[in-house]
Amino acid sequence: MKVYAEKLVETIVDKICDVCEQSVMIEVNEHKYEESGELKASFGYGSNEDGNVYHLDLCEKCFKTAIYALRDERRSIFMFDDNKNLRDEKFGLDLKRSVR
Repeated sequence: MKVYAEKLVETIVDKICDVCEQSVMIEVNEHKYEESGELKASFGYGSNEDGNVYHLDLCEKCFKTAIYALRDERRSIFMFDDNKNLRDEKFGLDLKRSVR
């Protein structure tokens, strides 16, 4: 026997970039797809940020800006270290999971 009931379910219909406040949804052939990045952190005991949890939803442009800023910071830290190989073009890219 099947028992039916109406249920109210919340569904994400849009996601907004926390930096530029633009939608991260793109429309292709009348379907919406989420194109976004996330920046997450949670800090534990002993950290200056102990107990703080961060989460930012970012559009592609703002995500790339964050990656470039972190890449440049890394480059400035190791600028004069000849033992470091600073392959900047793939900084942060998960090559095992990337399509390209």
